[in-house]
Amino acid sequence: MNLYKSLISERTNSMKTLFKTLSLLSLILLASCQNADESSVEQLIQTGEEQAIREKRAALSQERNAIDATIDRLDQALAKMNTNTSLPLVAAIEARPALFDHYVSLQGTVKTLQNVFVYPEMPGILKSISVRKGQRVKKNDLLAVLDDGGLAAQFEQAKSQLALAKTVFERQERLWKQEIGSEIQYLQAKTNFESAQGAVSALEMQYNKSFVRAPFEGLVDQVFKEPGVFVSPGQGAELFRIVNLDEVYVEVDVPESHVATVKKGTKALVYLDALAKKVEAEVSERSNVINPSNRSFKIEVALPNKDGAIKPNLTATVQLNDYSKEQAILVMQSIVSENADGQQYCFVLRQEGDSYFAERRIVQTGKTQGDFIEVLDGIKPGELLITEGARKVTDGQQVQYINQ
Repeated sequence: MNLYKSLISERTNSMKTLFKTLSLLSLILLASCQNADESSVEQLIQTGEEQAIREKRAALSQERNAIDATIDRLDQALAKMNTNTSLPLVAAIEARPALFDHYVSLQGTVKTLQNVFVYPEMPGILKSISVRKGQRVKKNDLLAVLDDGGLAAQFEQAKSQLALAKTVFERQERLWKQEIGSEIQYLQAKTNFESAQGAVSALEMQYNKSFVRAPFEGLVDQVFKEPGVFVSPGQGAELFRIVNLDEVYVEVDVPESHVATVKKGTKALVYLDALAKKVEAEVSERSNVINPSNRSFKIEVALPNKDGAIKPNLTATVQLNDYSKEQAILVMQSIVSENADGQQYCFVLRQEGDSYFAERRIVQTGKTQGDFIEVLDGIKPGELLITEGARKVTDGQQVQYINQ
């Protein structure tokens, strides 16, 4: 009996060895056939015989169809072995409340309140310029000097006359208090003194116009004239442009539909593409008037600019926070669909024992932000939202859940 088992075992091993050898030979033969076939196809193409090429293609197509039919039979056999493979695969995420900040994006322009042209206040020859382009100046710093046309001499003479009139008046006043002299002499001295004061003040004001001074602290952005030219007040006679870049703001036209949500203090994100810079700020001023021509109102968003990098007239993208919610349900817009009645819906997973089913939920949606949309009604916190495979399932269909 043991000898019989031994013979059977040896025969079985021999058969296995033979099978392996035949399999290996088959693979080698198949590979060689494929190589030979590829070689023959290449030779056939080089002959250029159309009929032969068509016949070869038809033969290969028949072989491919036979292989496809065999693969289909194998797939069917595998499907019978594992029933789960026939169920659609889906992935899902848990719906969790989160902070939702919605922003409306608008275009604006950087401006500054202190950006002015400096003009001469009197006609005359520009004698000298005391500053250069890019220089920082303080308020009342001397920028330029004009030829005063003799006002300096008149001013000095008027001050001398004022000093004399003051002396005469003071003496006459003392005599009058001592009841010496007439009242006419006292009044005349007083009038002469007051008249001299007025003349000095007028000449001083006129003389000071020959000195061009900075109206505020800032930078000399442009110098328009050269010494020696004749200048006079009026359009086209600009001497300097002075700007203060410490305090700039973005001016934005906001559509009237946001008049109830965009207010002073509203959070704003300012993107300055030219500087690759993002600034977190807030609305500093808001107009109370709607422009009838474009149905919008103006706002200002103040920006810190101590380094002076932000320049007037730069374009900016301003995102205004017009809506916020602390506990919002957000879902990806890609998983929300719309039915024939115009209702929006998405699919959630319903578990029954060890099985999962797709359940269609009609939802009410709100505002969108990027790839997400807020669900106002229809989804509860903690429910599983189908994300992948949502387009391939139907309401109530059993699915295979891939727990990610």
